[in-house]
Amino acid sequence: MKTIDRIKELLNKYGIKKDMITPETTMQSLKMVSEDIDDFFYDFGKEFQIDGEGYNYYNYFLEQVHLGSVMENFIFRVFNPKRIKRKPLTVGHLRKVAENKKWFD
Repeated sequence: MKTIDRIKELLNKYGIKKDMITPETTMQSLKMVSEDIDDFFYDFGKEFQIDGEGYNYYNYFLEQVHLGSVMENFIFRVFNPKRIKRKPLTVGHLRKVAENKKWFD
């Protein structure tokens, strides 16, 4: 099975339809909750035997907003929008990471 198909299978476990996924699809566009993202990356690392050193969740995803942080989040979005921008993370990049067996940006 091709690497991209194996990634699609993993994402499908989290309710993402395989036909929605292309190499250009960003993980952020899939609108997964943070717990599922964490679980997916655990499964991804295990499936492909990835050395995850250097992977930082917060480089790619915002922290889930909880009621206690709504006001803080709003202030950052209004007064410091650059701070909340995250790097896009594509399925194509995940394929390259899987093939190299090591995380890289």
